[in-house]
Amino acid sequence: MHHKMTLRSFFLALALVLLLVSAAFAGKNTVHFFVVPSSVSAQKIPALNDFLVKTAGGFTAARSHGRGPGSTDRKIKLDNWSYTVAADKDLSGEIMDYLKTQCGLPGVFMLVYEADRPGL
Repeated sequence: MHHKMTLRSFFLALALVLLLVSAAFAGKNTVHFFVVPSSVSAQKIPALNDFLVKTAGGFTAARSHGRGPGSTDRKIKLDNWSYTVAADKDLSGEIMDYLKTQCGLPGVFMLVYEADRPGL
């Protein structure tokens, strides 16, 4: 009988821990999406990546392609980088300042939205 009570207590404690962990990980994140154009020197990208790791804890980046507004060139450009950065708070000001001062971008379009971070 003692063994059954211990096992039942163990599973109850395990369920409680999983519930608490899920609640801790559930919540809201702020997602930042922006494109770094090919006009930014390739030598500045590693420093930008380091900044995003230090500031937000990480990022996702991928080569993006397309043509600029008013472009008559049919050639698709593959030199832009699309970044997605999720953080527990809005970092758009810090990221924009970095892109302007360190990457020399006079203006940046950034999509910022709140997203749910589901629990386990």
